Amino acid sequence: MKDVAVGLNTGAGKTLVGLLIAQSLVNETRGKVLYACNSIQLVEQTRDKAYGYGLEATTYFSKEFSNQLYTQGKAPCITTYQALFNGKSRFKREEISAIIFDDAHTAENVLRDQFTLSITYSGFPTAYTQLLAEFRDYFHGAGQVSTFEEIAEQNSPRLLIVPPFEVKKHFESILAVLREADLTKNTDTLFAWEHLKDHLDLCCYIFSGGALTITPPFIPVRTLPYFQGTTRRIYLSATLNAPDAFARTFGKIPEKFVSPDTPAGACERMILAPILHDDVSDDIATTVAMVATRKALIMTPTYSRSAKWGSIATPPHKDAVTAAVNNFKSASPPAKLLLTARYDGVDLPGDTCRIMVIDGLPSATGSLERFMWEYLRMSKTLRTTIASRVVQSFGRISRGMSDYGVVFLTGDTLVEWLSNPQNQMAMPPFLQKQLQLCSELSKNLRPSEISGTIDRCLDRDESWINAYEGFIDNAQPLDAVRDTSIETELAISEAKFASAMWRRDYEAAAAALSSTLERADELSSSTRAWHQFWIAAATDKAGDSETAIQLYRRAHGSQTNLPAPEKEYEAGDGMAIHEQAKQAALQFVESASGVVECPLRMDAQLEPLRSGGSSNQIEEAIRSLGVILGISSTRPDNEEGTGPDNLWVFGETAFCIDAKTDKEAASVYQKKEIGQMADHEQWVLGNTTATTVVPIFAGPEVAASKSANPPNDLLVITREKLGEIAERVCAACRDVASTSIPLNLASNLSKEFERKGLLFHKILEEFGATKLVDL
Repeated sequence: MKDVAVGLNTGAGKTLVGLLIAQSLVNETRGKVLYACNSIQLVEQTRDKAYGYGLEATTYFSKEFSNQLYTQGKAPCITTYQALFNGKSRFKREEISAIIFDDAHTAENVLRDQFTLSITYSGFPTAYTQLLAEFRDYFHGAGQVSTFEEIAEQNSPRLLIVPPFEVKKHFESILAVLREADLTKNTDTLFAWEHLKDHLDLCCYIFSGGALTITPPFIPVRTLPYFQGTTRRIYLSATLNAPDAFARTFGKIPEKFVSPDTPAGACERMILAPILHDDVSDDIATTVAMVATRKALIMTPTYSRSAKWGSIATPPHKDAVTAAVNNFKSASPPAKLLLTARYDGVDLPGDTCRIMVIDGLPSATGSLERFMWEYLRMSKTLRTTIASRVVQSFGRISRGMSDYGVVFLTGDTLVEWLSNPQNQMAMPPFLQKQLQLCSELSKNLRPSEISGTIDRCLDRDESWINAYEGFIDNAQPLDAVRDTSIETELAISEAKFASAMWRRDYEAAAAALSSTLERADELSSSTRAWHQFWIAAATDKAGDSETAIQLYRRAHGSQTNLPAPEKEYEAGDGMAIHEQAKQAALQFVESASGVVECPLRMDAQLEPLRSGGSSNQIEEAIRSLGVILGISSTRPDNEEGTGPDNLWVFGETAFCIDAKTDKEAASVYQKKEIGQMADHEQWVLGNTTATTVVPIFAGPEVAASKSANPPNDLLVITREKLGEIAERVCAACRDVASTSIPLNLASNLSKEFERKGLLFHKILEEFGATKLVDL
């Protein structure tokens, strides 16, 4: 077998197993065998363990081999992922018999880094300024003047993705600027430049405040020599066990998964989430009070979140992290170590650290992943990646079966994400049980009781140990096995796309993603839009610009944070064209001969609103209705595991819709449902650009229970009334399609939507949404 994955818990002897496999492969092949680690520190640590076990080893880092045993075929070479994957790696020229990927879950970020150019204002001020200027006209024309100029002034946390058609348009200038910058003289860009210099036109370009990131949309890992030919690959990991994660990182699925059922590494944890208690309004303040006098590790995903802990800790400079970790190991209370976006490579076993805080969801690293998470809301696609980072975080102070400690969870996004059953199923069963105990403890522990409870754990109080062991023994992880078949199919198609694009076989690339486009839609509408966007890029490169433009428009229509080609709209009679109509026009199909056709599958998508259906069918129909109307329309609860069932956003206003169409006509809206709606409103305000939220129950016109006290602005609209809207939308689209050409499509839609009361600000009034308090 060429690909075998070995899953072992932290502290279960994974390194010894890996070293024995490495030496066995050396003995078998008499060839060159590599053992890859995530850092030089881990290379040295693994070497020392090898010597301690009586095994020989060579190390390679800083361009030097420690001895000749590797080249003589007598021992494995322990090196870094960076040395293996960088664009000028010496190992690319060698015939490698086998590679052991230790902590394989860390490889994805390293691979992405090696294929990423970051043109920063601080490092390349002239190049950055010139590249920014190349795209100013496009972003101004796309109505993003303020965001673009904020980024130009380097004071904006926002991201702007440059559409591939604009990269194509300005490519000669881009190439000239990058060549003039001489990226080979800077070690921060030298190695990535080697990978990308002949493929810059195939990359994704994302501007942020003070930096331009250039990186492939999907890493072409299959083009690396280590994933071709006869090289055998062994993947070691404590957290990477889902097929989709392997496919997304390494471009393929292991032929065999070996996961011994052993209690080794199942260390004791008291996990606390203060925000789950009714008396806690500020979980960070509560946690600061609990750890102020104690030695603690604090982990945050961003520097902005790190600032929230400024009263007790500050993060070290990125070049001083190793020294800070080593100093912290021997420090006494109340020492603090605050790390930002470091979820691996930090080992603090036993008494070196017993208390840890995980603050905020480790949701995104790098501009591309941030864009996918924050702007495209692709949480389902990234679920396994996020789960892996969360599990890694728990392992920083828990290094063996006899280890124990206390972990605080802070931040709404982290606690909400961990409370979702689908996300929990991505966790190891033992950690699922500990999270169940966390829920019980956190909901019942008053803030005044937390400190004493921590002491009982750390002082090894017998009552705590007995209670903990009794709960864990009787707890059951979720019975269902999370189905990752869709994610795995999509990851494989992404790997095929990346490989074909890198070979410039554009037709094969487009075919790879097109073959799973319907499966992408099953996962989330944003995933489909993202794939459609890159199918458009491949199609354009293949020379079919007309089809590419339609694909770009459809992708933008489903996910408005993806840019669309500029299109001239003329009203013909001086009337302004509503922005909603412009977006709705992107859903129509324009044939090569200029014939305008209605949005694809329009009637089938909206049929559940007319004739009824399951809750899932109704929610999907509401989403489709919003898209066809030209409104940003998503299903947050389905796609992200949190938030409302449906969300329509237009400008600064959002419709926060909870589907209640399965509610019996004789029942009432309960206090719990109304409280949940209030939570969803806050989620919308915190996760979208909306400043005004209109709460809506899509369900029967029945009253609220006497104890519910619904707010005055909570509306109810029936499925039947939604069906009327759907019918009117279909009629409007058919009328417009039959009388329009591409040039006047948006103009005609604008007039028809206004005439039929289908514009966003009129819909609820026009179709008789009712205040719940009036029922």
